[in-house]
Amino acid sequence: MLVTIQEQKFSFAVKYDIETPHGPMFARKALMSVPAKIELSSGEDGPPIATLQGEFSLLRSRFEFLFADGRAYQFECEKRLKQVYVCDGGDEHYRLIEHHGMRWSVFLADRQIAAVTKSRMVVGDGNHFEIQMNSDADAAVIVSMVLAINTASGDDRNRESVTFDVGNIGPQEQAFDESWEPS
Repeated sequence: MLVTIQEQKFSFAVKYDIETPHGPMFARKALMSVPAKIELSSGEDGPPIATLQGEFSLLRSRFEFLFADGRAYQFECEKRLKQVYVCDGGDEHYRLIEHHGMRWSVFLADRQIAAVTKSRMVVGDGNHFEIQMNSDADAAVIVSMVLAINTASGDDRNRESVTFDVGNIGPQEQAFDESWEPS
């Protein structure tokens, strides 16, 4: 299953258009919110799916994901140098691992369920993500993790420039599995 996240270019507020096989989603970051607060909904005027609430931390990116169905997840950077994130909610334990370049892998328990790729060239703040994921993966949780990472890396700067991102050139927890394919 393919999910795409497109940050709206040249918009005043930070907004995202999200396409999934199950229908569109939309995300909007609250203006001047410190820490960050993002609302995820089913379409621009659709009902809310989740609220991503940033939490103040000097060294780690932290968010709480509160879903409309009552689920709650804690998302935080576990290993800052190697950019490994964990997302825990109930009996679900996700890990998001950054690899060299512009790629991440998402694991549920010890099984890879998704691969994320970010665009290298960005006009304004028009970051674009493509997420290949297993058909049984929870798209809303994975999208929430990607939005949290993009927000933590500064989604509200370079609004009027063209940038080229080389991605991660530092240490990585593990290499990207080139043979992985969604099931």
